[in-house]
Amino acid sequence: MTASSVAELSDMASAFDLSDDALSEAAQAAADSVQRMVARWKTFGTPDGRIASILRGIAKRHSIATPDKASLQETINRMCAAPWWRRALRKRFRSVEHAAILSGRVHRHAGAYVSDHAMKRAVRDKRRVAELLASLVAINQTTGEVLPLEDLAEQSLSNPANRRSALMVRIRGIEDYAKNKGFEALFLTITCPSRFHARHITGRSNDRYDQADPREAHAYLNNVWRRTTRKLGHDGIEFCGLRVVEPHHDGCPHWHVLVFTPLGQSERLIATAQAYALCDSPNEPGAAERRFLVEHIDPARGSAVGYVAKYISKSIDGEGVDLDDETGAKGADAASRIVAWARLWGIRQFQFFGVPSITPTRELYRLANIDVDSAGLAAAHEATKANDYGAWLTACEVYGLGFQVDYIERPSTRYRDEFTRCIKGLTASACDLQGPAVFVTRTDEWRIESKPREAELVVAAPAAALPWTRFNNCARIDFEEIFPSTKSAGPIEVPMRRGAVALEDLEHQNQKSDEAFNLWVCSLRESKNPTFNRTQTR
Repeated sequence: MTASSVAELSDMASAFDLSDDALSEAAQAAADSVQRMVARWKTFGTPDGRIASILRGIAKRHSIATPDKASLQETINRMCAAPWWRRALRKRFRSVEHAAILSGRVHRHAGAYVSDHAMKRAVRDKRRVAELLASLVAINQTTGEVLPLEDLAEQSLSNPANRRSALMVRIRGIEDYAKNKGFEALFLTITCPSRFHARHITGRSNDRYDQADPREAHAYLNNVWRRTTRKLGHDGIEFCGLRVVEPHHDGCPHWHVLVFTPLGQSERLIATAQAYALCDSPNEPGAAERRFLVEHIDPARGSAVGYVAKYISKSIDGEGVDLDDETGAKGADAASRIVAWARLWGIRQFQFFGVPSITPTRELYRLANIDVDSAGLAAAHEATKANDYGAWLTACEVYGLGFQVDYIERPSTRYRDEFTRCIKGLTASACDLQGPAVFVTRTDEWRIESKPREAELVVAAPAAALPWTRFNNCARIDFEEIFPSTKSAGPIEVPMRRGAVALEDLEHQNQKSDEAFNLWVCSLRESKNPTFNRTQTR
């Protein structure tokens, strides 16, 4: 990146660094503009090719990518929607953060992992999402049950504690499964070449840095691992495990890979991974010592889960991490900045490999029981209920279990004339089944709505009815003191107000005053006092 490119990026960052309100206004303005264009295109019959070209030009002017959709109508639907524009414009914050990296505001002695400005924005976003969840409810379309959306989020994997526990349970199951097969556990660390690092650990700028951003560095590591696994697959080497993406203090990512492989194949796996990790810039200083590290996990000294537990916790909520080795900060503080870094750059922190997808496991867990005569499905279902992922993997292998997730299409609630796919159930196959077994795992439909306001929950008092005639049929106000005194009947006088009798105050009088008031009303009716003539006006 040249000096002029850096200056251009800095100018773009200033223009892209919008507040929440300004971003929403810009998104609405862009959506409204496209809507007006669409109306003109329909009127004049503009060709599809011309429309697609105009939309690409609009996206380019806003420095965003056009929707990655097959049909032109799907692209138009999204670019006419303000929510889509808000998400697209938020991605421009990456340019703002890249400018912060280039200007030296992201490193151990400034803002670790992300700039302080980006961290403040992440805190505001978290608060905004919490307020949004608090304002919504989920309504069961079948039963009418209403649940606060914030409570559902608290019970889901959106809760960091639940997410951490789910990851630990799954990696524990993989370790048990690997042990039963006699696999060896390896812990690999793969780091980018020096040209991806903006700063040294001291905070001093790196002369070899080529102005690459964290997404480009992550793409490099992803390519290294993809080439490694492809080579291992061709060579017939079996492996499974988990990779964790973690940033260095300057925002450049590196990978920790927990991998299980047969004892006789571990050395070939290590050699293959090392060759691809050092393929780029192998002779730069420190490459052999820092770019690829491997540890053989000794079961006698500790489990594989213990090796990766710290990195999982540090990348979620910092539970159990006293201090961050990279920055010296508290574990919880470091975790919040790492999560902000991953969300800002759109980097997936955890990825399992060599094992089946987790979706069939979760869907099978929804079933109360299995009505099919299959020992394999029964064993898999029992494993899901026991949260034993190792037993699930064993059942899948022993009984040859295979699962296909079934979807149904429903009209989209966001985009016109489009459909969305929703999970309906599973289709299972096993060696002890005559044919595929179909299970419906989701029977209820839910709708998200705003919570009713408190004012809407209060029954409003009925308003006074309009008179049927031009005359006011109410009794005259007592200015002449025709009401008899009630002092003899009790210590409390009947309260009077100009314009109306204060009946609400009468309700608080003692019993003697109430009796006196009732006696007076009866005597008044008997005497036919003309004061209560209903035809009399003020």
